[in-house]
Amino acid sequence: MPTIYLLRHGQTVWNVEERYQGQLNSPLTNKGELQAKNNAKKLSKYIDINEVKFFSSPLGRAKQTAEIIAQANGMNISDIIFHTYIQEFNYGIFEGQTKRYCQTEYAVQFASREADKFNYVVEGGESYLHVYERLKLWLETVKEEKVIVVVAHEMVNRALRGIYCNMKTEEMLTLCQANDVLIKLENSLEEILD
Repeated sequence: MPTIYLLRHGQTVWNVEERYQGQLNSPLTNKGELQAKNNAKKLSKYIDINEVKFFSSPLGRAKQTAEIIAQANGMNISDIIFHTYIQEFNYGIFEGQTKRYCQTEYAVQFASREADKFNYVVEGGESYLHVYERLKLWLETVKEEKVIVVVAHEMVNRALRGIYCNMKTEEMLTLCQANDVLIKLENSLEEILD
């Protein structure tokens, strides 16, 4: 597999409100835009962004983040490859709602998902297993690349890290990635970069 520089979109309004975003969208906050600019600086220490393939989720928050990173590094926005296979986990009926609301209004579904996050399919959405499978398909399309940059989402990045580093499901589900963290995936290992 290629070396992957993995980023999460900047903070959004719904991140602050603790709402499930999934495949819906909310705009970056001022802090989120600053995180994207800072991630662009971090990335520039490790690669020339114009010499790698740059992939992003097509969802608004990731797209906005990717465009900020590209512009800050002198890259043409038109060179970013937007791919639906790396868009966020579909939370179905939870999307746009707060965790507290879902715990109350969708108590059975919420408890069922908490009991088996990897396999449980949220009504109208998907499971981690579905995300895992689409990411495996996407990785097949980039396996001949040497170095790529990816801007995506916390749940997708969690699954991608799990696949890339051959983690057990339980270990993968404990992973977190803040909006201002750059991760390098190389040779089945991951490293947090400053």
